[in-house]
Amino acid sequence: MILSVFIFILVFLTIVFCNYKKRLHLFEIFFIWMTIWLITHSVSSIIMVNLDLLSLSQGKSNFWTYFFKRLLFYPLIIIIFFDISIRIKNGVGKFALIVINICVMTSLEYLFIYLGVLKNNKYTIFHSLLEWSFTIFLTYILWQWYRKKRLMR
Repeated sequence: MILSVFIFILVFLTIVFCNYKKRLHLFEIFFIWMTIWLITHSVSSIIMVNLDLLSLSQGKSNFWTYFFKRLLFYPLIIIIFFDISIRIKNGVGKFALIVINICVMTSLEYLFIYLGVLKNNKYTIFHSLLEWSFTIFLTYILWQWYRKKRLMR
């Protein structure tokens, strides 16, 4: 049940993402997507396996929900926030949008814990905020570097 609702939301969000006018170039979207995926995969492995803060619930549907949220859902949400940040001109607004992005990602992580996709062993809000702050700030810095290099040509 959770997987079917999640896939419906994911398809709806993907359709919305594909239909609105973006300011990001297609290569930037791919760069951000792969950067997020690599960071979240590495951080997720450290948190789940090595530190044993979270564990994956049993069942195939929970595994596929976890897989799709890490591969598609989280990068899509972060890319939407980054695309919105291009439209904001002042630095305070961009920083506020990044903080809102971190809060949204933390909330989604706890939503998946509440739904039973993940089991909370010793995971706290501090761990979640630290994980998403690291992921989003590193991705933002790398994206700005890539954007600067791409625009130099």
